Amino acid sequence: MSRPVRTVVVVGAGAPLWLTALALRKAFGAGGLAVRAIETGPPTPGLSHSGLPAVGNLHQLLGLSDVELARRCGAVPSLGQRFAGFAGDGSAFLHPYDTHGHSVDYVDFVHHWVLARRRGLKTALEDFSLGAAAAKQGRIVEGDDPGRLSSPGVGLHVDAVAYAALLRQRALADGVSVEQGAVADVQRSGERIEAVVVEGGAVAVGDLFVDVGDGALIGQMPGAGFEPWNAWLPFDRVLPLSGQRLNTLPAYAHIEAVDGGWVGLYPLQDRTAGLAVYDSKVADAQGMVRRAEGVSPLGWRQGGALVLKPGMQTRPWIGNCVALGAAAITLDPSDAAPMHALQAGLSHLVTLFPADIDGGPEARAYGAATAAHGRSLRDFQAMHYHLNRRSGAPWEAARGAEPPADLAYKLQLFGARGVVPTREDEAFQPANWAACLIGHGVIPQAHDPLAEGVSEGEQIQIFQKILGGIAADVGRMRPLEARLAAMAQRPAVQAPAPLRFT
Repeated sequence: MSRPVRTVVVVGAGAPLWLTALALRKAFGAGGLAVRAIETGPPTPGLSHSGLPAVGNLHQLLGLSDVELARRCGAVPSLGQRFAGFAGDGSAFLHPYDTHGHSVDYVDFVHHWVLARRRGLKTALEDFSLGAAAAKQGRIVEGDDPGRLSSPGVGLHVDAVAYAALLRQRALADGVSVEQGAVADVQRSGERIEAVVVEGGAVAVGDLFVDVGDGALIGQMPGAGFEPWNAWLPFDRVLPLSGQRLNTLPAYAHIEAVDGGWVGLYPLQDRTAGLAVYDSKVADAQGMVRRAEGVSPLGWRQGGALVLKPGMQTRPWIGNCVALGAAAITLDPSDAAPMHALQAGLSHLVTLFPADIDGGPEARAYGAATAAHGRSLRDFQAMHYHLNRRSGAPWEAARGAEPPADLAYKLQLFGARGVVPTREDEAFQPANWAACLIGHGVIPQAHDPLAEGVSEGEQIQIFQKILGGIAADVGRMRPLEARLAAMAQRPAVQAPAPLRFT
């Protein structure tokens, strides 16, 4: 006889804990699922979260509005990320959450751009992206306009502490119960956790246990293993920073490579959140604060450095214990990858939620999906480091390391033909790969021969029309600052009804 899961215990802290608890309650609460949160500690002070455009879908599912996120969490929309210093020569490029140009005669625009470049074109690929142009001019994309060149995605920067507080409030209001304190003991029988004991004596009994913390639960399960990725993701420390508000908020994040690591700037409404990501063997926290001042002198204040161990659990679902987010896949903060990994894992868990307490078949499917998505994110991050042209440690070692097989194939095929091989489980689409590969200096040696069907004169006219259309579209957009001001003045309205998971 089937015994359905009636109680889920979620263990972790901050936004990952409350996103997971709230999402599971929204998805399965109507069926009687009880969700119990074990809050092992407070959110990291000074930290921010960066989300790709897909995070908007999750917020809609949870009934969170953009206005509420802006008011309560200082959230700022983002159209992409700007990478600087990776070539070691002061150059920079923007990775927009958008496509470039449009296909011509069914041939992808990148091939026409490569051909035009050989004919003497000097205009950068990113200049043919509506999202990149809007981001660089501090404008924001709003609504859907079928007349636009493209539909740029809009990501988000949000204060971690305020975000966690909002999610916590919503989760508790939705019926999630909570115990606070570090995990003191895990009562286990074989591959099943019977209960988690919290400091202070509280005992949380459940049918399914979800680890969204540091991997302490999944790591002690029989058969657990960890696949390290430090050969490709070379940094082992993350230092939260907080600085003065930028005079004019940019519609993108800025990531700049420096000696020993990189510094990220993530604009919020009341301050600039920063991250210093570095190799502790060649740099320290004080040195990274000085380098952050060199990137942008904002009077940076530092938090406590966090240890970073990039890698993945080889079995993220063992018995009745499931790992999500950093407990399953640990990535560095570039490319908004940590939040995206959490969201993807949460989606897989909802889809594969066990039909029976004893479970079994879902674990294998969940493990395969998690591994595929995690390695896809890892490869995108590793691409930045493998293609760097800086001197010194750890940059030279990262460049010299043999890349993962799938990444090596992508680099080879794109460098030869301008084609990005993709799979269904890719975290980033070909346009994202093309923006970063070309931004890092990988110019395809050949283009699709079908692009030759467009004469040089026709190509010039097409390119001029695209650039003119982008300029007109961006000119009609509101500045980001005006958008935020309007959101602050808008009367409070009830959040949209959550969408049902399907």
